[in-house]
Amino acid sequence: HVQNPQAANINNPSSLSIFDSTSEYIITGNEIANKMMCLSTHNMHILTRPTIIVDHSQYQRNSLFFSVGFVIRRVEDPRPYRPLLSKLASTLRDMEVESQFLSKKETRFRMQNILEDILISLNSSSRGSGNSRSSTSAECNLLLNDANALNLKLFRTPRPPSSPVPDHAVPVLLRPEWQLHAYDWDLAINWIVPHVDGIKYARLIAQSSDVDIEI
Repeated sequence: HVQNPQAANINNPSSLSIFDSTSEYIITGNEIANKMMCLSTHNMHILTRPTIIVDHSQYQRNSLFFSVGFVIRRVEDPRPYRPLLSKLASTLRDMEVESQFLSKKETRFRMQNILEDILISLNSSSRGSGNSRSSTSAECNLLLNDANALNLKLFRTPRPPSSPVPDHAVPVLLRPEWQLHAYDWDLAINWIVPHVDGIKYARLIAQSSDVDIEI
């Protein structure tokens, strides 16, 4: 997230150079405000949603401009983050229109904590299975103030189906069998696992466990 250029003043020099080369896509002009952009550079995706609120009576410069975004690893698919960012930007816009949440000195300081809470919530919930990449969803549920709550749910793009296993392939367990029993598999997997010994091929395992070879 970036509220102004000074937000990039951190101790990491490389971060400064990244911000310098991408700031025009984060702090944009009015002509591309209210549109979502994704910039892929420096091994990351920078997904931003600049937003402008025009009100000649409320603001000295006749409008308020702010931008929020996500910085995502390059290996991740940025598309599932688009609806989250759109909802976050629209929620902040509504809060500003209703109560000047972003422009009032009494409340705008809270944005730093809110954005940090969003980051922590999404990251911690995605690691619930022990691996952020293996988790297909993440969520964030925050009470922003007395009148507004933020509920975000991230659904990652599902992995493509695995290729069929040839009849002659010999499967090998990557974990001890006793660890596999701790997971809630379907019945077919429970029947098959005891017969996977690194010697039997797929068709023989299916016959030994009395499971259809197509499964």
